[in-house]
Amino acid sequence: MTEFTHFTLLADGEVFAPNAEFETECGRYIMAMKVWATDAEEAADMIVAIGERLGFRPDGELQVFMTEPDEPADNEPFGYDIQFTSYSEDEENEAGEEERPRWIH
Repeated sequence: MTEFTHFTLLADGEVFAPNAEFETECGRYIMAMKVWATDAEEAADMIVAIGERLGFRPDGELQVFMTEPDEPADNEPFGYDIQFTSYSEDEENEAGEEERPRWIH
């Protein structure tokens, strides 16, 4: 068996084609996925390729973390536990405003 490393990825992007299996509609989403890959670059390539097949296009921040697996490695790289979380640009802007400290003069 080839040596693989386990990663968890988070990708910010746009669902351009609704997907009934993942209950997504067109709009902004964070896609999360766990993968077994040879390295972080291959893991990033996997979330982009798999995301495109599911109607998702990463166009923002991509985070890659080495993590403990929930599934054992196989003979080939693979992804699992794919999740989508929707958000709106307004929610993102409001969250940023709430996190700013309020100064009292």
